[in-house]
Amino acid sequence: MKSAEEILKNEEILHLFEHGLDTFAQGDFVGSQRIWKKILERDPGNELAMDYINGTEEEIPFEDKKGSYKELLDEAIRLIGKNEPEPAYELLQMIITDNPGDEKAKEFFNTTKGILLNNYLNEIGSTRAVPKLKKEMEDIMKINLSKEAAFIVSLIEGSSSIDDLLALSGLETFPFMRNVAMLIRNDIITLK
Repeated sequence: MKSAEEILKNEEILHLFEHGLDTFAQGDFVGSQRIWKKILERDPGNELAMDYINGTEEEIPFEDKKGSYKELLDEAIRLIGKNEPEPAYELLQMIITDNPGDEKAKEFFNTTKGILLNNYLNEIGSTRAVPKLKKEMEDIMKINLSKEAAFIVSLIEGSSSIDDLLALSGLETFPFMRNVAMLIRNDIITLK
């Protein structure tokens, strides 16, 4: 995961972030989102821009979101075409959360979810592998993990396979495998 400093090191992106914050401070939430979406055009997957876009969503009245849904969907489709399913998934999830009746977004969401699950399974390898913690629990507790990731970490005792932990967790396959892949990427767990 990139640090905020790494995300902001490009001057053009930094300028867009600042402009978006100014626009947000003036109460133009749709305008600030538009600016932060420009960051995604230059740096797809920019986590900070996604956080700002997500954080602004609840400030925008539903009537004003209708036009932005089409823009978000178009951006998600473009990202899927560029083989960037992670940011596409985040955008599609935003659309469906606010607009659950959008069948086109649901279709792309399910397709993207399938692509990502396949990617996670390829990244993980064998689901018969046994995860082990690479960090001490006190160090892991300092990391800002999602509730699901923290729950998965709490289940790891060093002898149960990923399949066993999935069954024990009660979580659906997609969020479980997504979190396991994230834990591997961030050197929190390793597979034996």
